[in-house]
Amino acid sequence: MKKIAKLVLGLSLLAGSSLSAGAAFAATAPAITTSSTIITTGSPYLKQLPYANQGKIYGSVPKGTKLTVLENTNNYFVKVKYNGQTGYISTMFFKAAGGGTSTAPAPAPTPSKPGTSGSSSATWSKQADSILSFAKSLQGKVQYVYAKNDTKNLIFDCSSFTKYVFNKEGINLPWGARAQYKLGTPVSKSELRKGDLVFFSTTATAGNKDTVNKIGHVGIYIGNNKFIHNVNPKDDVVIGDLNNTWQKNHYVASARILK
Repeated sequence: MKKIAKLVLGLSLLAGSSLSAGAAFAATAPAITTSSTIITTGSPYLKQLPYANQGKIYGSVPKGTKLTVLENTNNYFVKVKYNGQTGYISTMFFKAAGGGTSTAPAPAPTPSKPGTSGSSSATWSKQADSILSFAKSLQGKVQYVYAKNDTKNLIFDCSSFTKYVFNKEGINLPWGARAQYKLGTPVSKSELRKGDLVFFSTTATAGNKDTVNKIGHVGIYIGNNKFIHNVNPKDDVVIGDLNNTWQKNHYVASARILK
């Protein structure tokens, strides 16, 4: 890894998104079923297929939209109709219209993907492996620019990079490190597993006392105290080590997105 000074140079993210999380599922809330009325708590993509990284994206459904579930498809997507277009939205971004936060649909066999056989759904471990493999494949291809989210030219800051790679698995993260922390389930450093998000303060945010306000940078945990992140204009996407001095001093929190 390059010198820590280079790491500090580019870390000025203030995680500017004010998007609300709205997707921490309460285990005691009623499960969403076919014909349930739901309200979007984020702005999920309306997708052609109920699988990660497959099919067209028709657009996004605005936050606060009331929809009727046409089909409880699998653990990750439900079928809905919006503006005359039928498609699938992620279970991470809606709640039951009657109040209370929804659960993800109860475990059910996932329909086979086109061109495959069998019906088993992806586990969090497989999702994490796919996300991390994709993130590593972007080393040398992604350019770091603060406050950029350019998917066409692969120009990102730290949180738009994590947003981009998680979207490979159909997981629509908000843009902004603080918003991503709010979306996930907090976990301790000792509980970290691959695919978790790790958050750090920067020179600009380190003085804040509140955990959320301390956050200024985000990466994806790999395992063995390693994580991958889009760090600064000189280094771009690199693998870091939580045991290094800067990371130890600036580590703030971790959160779990993959359940």
